[in-house]
Amino acid sequence: MSPQSSEPKPPSELKRIRTYQSDVEELLQKQNVSKASIALAESERQVEKQKKEEVKKTETSPREPDPSRVFKISGELPTGTGVNLRRSVMVFVGLFVLGGVAAGAFFSFKKDELPVGPAPIARVSETPTIVLSGGEKRAGAIKAIQQGLSALSVPQNELRRALLRRGEALITTPELFELLETGASPALIRALTKWPTLGVHGFQGGQPFLLFGVTSYDHAFAGMLAWEQRLVADIAPLFGVSIREVLANVGSTTAEALQNTIEIKDVIIRNKDGRAVFGPGGDILFVYSFVDKETLVLTTGEDTMRALISKAGGGQLK
Repeated sequence: MSPQSSEPKPPSELKRIRTYQSDVEELLQKQNVSKASIALAESERQVEKQKKEEVKKTETSPREPDPSRVFKISGELPTGTGVNLRRSVMVFVGLFVLGGVAAGAFFSFKKDELPVGPAPIARVSETPTIVLSGGEKRAGAIKAIQQGLSALSVPQNELRRALLRRGEALITTPELFELLETGASPALIRALTKWPTLGVHGFQGGQPFLLFGVTSYDHAFAGMLAWEQRLVADIAPLFGVSIREVLANVGSTTAEALQNTIEIKDVIIRNKDGRAVFGPGGDILFVYSFVDKETLVLTTGEDTMRALISKAGGGQLK
């Protein structure tokens, strides 16, 4: 071993401790960078950091309102708006007061209104009504109906309908046939609609008529043919045809004599087929016709039938 290797090294040659300053000096030596450039870079980094923080604050903080759109506490508007705040407030208050008055009036009138019910199907007040007590037999019912029809005032050549009631209820077709004690077949009655139409034609003192809607033409037609022999006796008195007067002309009072006296023939009235009952003198006592396949009309003469043909159809008066 040489004498030099055993000698201790001086303090300057001991291993240096690494610090921030030593790192910077080493970087300066290796990259040939000056302290000034490092300071400049650090300054730029701080400036950039401040800019980013300002942008972040701007995005997160609420935007200040535009001064031109904000009312001042003094009650004035910004210069240049051309609007008087006091006038605007007065107009707004006036409109609000008027709206309140209108709303109060509306609800006040609304409260006084009566509840509106469903519209009636027919205005009975405009239609004459013949009312039966409900205890009448055939003769009493016929008399009451005749008196009711005679009391109607119908202008010349006009048709007037009359409602037929028993108590508070309208009389149905089956009830009418039962009330008159007719010999009409059940098939005929079923072939007619529920409500009959009774009325008067303003001609020669008033000529009664009876109208039925038809639901089955074939059954109704066959039923009327089968009923013809009793038609006059069953229903003609309702129309003011006196069977006693008809029989007096032939000097008999029996129903059999009546059947032998009357004659039923086909007739054509206004191009419509019908069947007419002729008396001993050749006058029409009674006539019926199917105006169409939905309408059956019975009346006392040709003139009334003509008027009904022009005014009836579809099972009702037009």
